[in-house]
Amino acid sequence: MKMQLQSAIKGLWFNRWSSLLCMVSIGICFFIFTAVFLLLYNLEIFTKKLSEKAAIVIYIKEGTTQDETSSMIANLKKMGVFSKIQYISKDEALNEMKDLIDPALIQLIGYNPLSDTVEAFIKEENLKNIEEITKKIKEIKIVDDVYYPTKIISGLKTIKVTMWNFAIAVLCFISIAILFIIYATVKSFYWKKTEEIEILKLLGATPSFIRLPFLIEGGIIGLGGSIFATVLIILIYFALHSKDILTYLPAVTQIVFPVEVFYVLPVFGVIFGMLSSFFALGKIKYQ
Repeated sequence: MKMQLQSAIKGLWFNRWSSLLCMVSIGICFFIFTAVFLLLYNLEIFTKKLSEKAAIVIYIKEGTTQDETSSMIANLKKMGVFSKIQYISKDEALNEMKDLIDPALIQLIGYNPLSDTVEAFIKEENLKNIEEITKKIKEIKIVDDVYYPTKIISGLKTIKVTMWNFAIAVLCFISIAILFIIYATVKSFYWKKTEEIEILKLLGATPSFIRLPFLIEGGIIGLGGSIFATVLIILIYFALHSKDILTYLPAVTQIVFPVEVFYVLPVFGVIFGMLSSFFALGKIKYQ
């Protein structure tokens, strides 16, 4: 193993410029790969937070008693599709409205035109059934009308599906690009060592013995590329969080960056590198 490792390092040093160029190319690919992952990760968090605020607003008929309202709320809780249910009386709603509009306008009307309402915050996993849930609520006798943010929910679904399709296409393309770059590089290293390999074959070296240095080379190239991508991500992260950028883009602080990426990316790099090398070498034939 020590001999193969030394051979791999020697081979990388002999082809140092090709190796360096390959690492930089792979690093850029891994950077794009990670950027797409972060986009999806933050999109999931954003849609989850937004969906948590998606509430079905139930307008209660005038003259409904408190007992009838309490009974309806109890039945809504039994449905098990809501994360939170809160009752807002017409007087509470009017007080909130006074903070938003001129109180003189309310006095001009002369009475409280608002209705008692119940806000039912639907769980994310039940958003797909929101229309069915709304129909059931409309059938309740004391319900005057029901409102829910149809456009927001359908828009979120469309954005989510579109972004996932785009991300999968990009990730597949980048993965193929990484595999191909390492494949071509290791293949060129192999052809440069044709004479040396033939001598090893004559000396009785096994295919595993011949193949291992190239697998190590591929693994090191993949690792180097992933480390380059990690450094690039860290530099951009700190650049985005600098005072100059935060002055104009304060929303940058809302971007969630999972630290686990720093552990997973190098592992991915080694796996991609060794896998590409394995395919590049193919079956070592003995004549």
